[in-house]
Amino acid sequence: MLSMVFRAVALVAVMLCAGGGFVSPPAAHARVVQAMWYETPPADGRFTSPPPATRDAARVAAFAEAVAAEASDLTHGGIPEERLVLLREHLVPGATSFVVSYSELGVEEAPGGKVLSVDVQVNRDAVRQELRRLGIPATLSVPVGYKPVYGTLPSEAWEALGRLHVLYGVRPDSGARLELRLEYANKLWAISLHDGAGAPRFAQAAKLEEAWNKAWGSLFAAQAASSVQTSSVVLGVEGWFTPDGVEAFDTMLLEWTDVLDGVSLQDVRMESAGISGRWTVTVLDKARLESRLAEYAANRRLSYSLKDR
Repeated sequence: MLSMVFRAVALVAVMLCAGGGFVSPPAAHARVVQAMWYETPPADGRFTSPPPATRDAARVAAFAEAVAAEASDLTHGGIPEERLVLLREHLVPGATSFVVSYSELGVEEAPGGKVLSVDVQVNRDAVRQELRRLGIPATLSVPVGYKPVYGTLPSEAWEALGRLHVLYGVRPDSGARLELRLEYANKLWAISLHDGAGAPRFAQAAKLEEAWNKAWGSLFAAQAASSVQTSSVVLGVEGWFTPDGVEAFDTMLLEWTDVLDGVSLQDVRMESAGISGRWTVTVLDKARLESRLAEYAANRRLSYSLKDR
């Protein structure tokens, strides 16, 4: 009876693959985070921007904290604390877009305010894409230099530029090939980036941060797309005795976002050696993937193979 049920499940999976591609849910990771809100904000200079003043604002701050923690995990803790603080602030306006689901766990009284605890499921793939737009993977070791060509700027722009340099991992360098032109006129910020090849990347916005994000985000995203070395292979695993093992393994693969850029279940079969499954995976780090697979298989008496498509 079990084999009949599992064959039906496997058949459905195969039909999904044939009909339009097996669509896996976004890789998500749950974590409990906390955020405090103040009905009367403290005036002790601890905050570079106004702290949350309502429960809703605290929830969004908790989302940003969860996304920043996910970013730190994806870079193996490589983001310096100063940059991580700025990353949290950057994420707050759009933090909800990175959240798959959440549940509030409760509120506790605290000196001067209240603390909200939230269980947050974060979309890892979306976070990874945002990190690429911010240039974080590419600039963790060495910042990117640019030749500054500034127009007349408001005095308050210099502090903002300093923060943007840290967040994006860039720095002025008069000898750099990449040229950045920055102008402020008619209440609009205009930025163009030109490396001497192709058309400049141009952005315009009412806020410096928005124009900066559009220009640098476009450049870093394009560079990441061209530099990430990936290979698409077929991963086969066999030796399970129950369908639960295949399901658990599929869920685990979706969480390996540091070594896999895509996971798609192709089929599940009943064989003499047990239940087997095949996945098409896009590999970011083959050596690390093989190390994890070897450990996983050895602990469960499974066998696996990786074959080019």
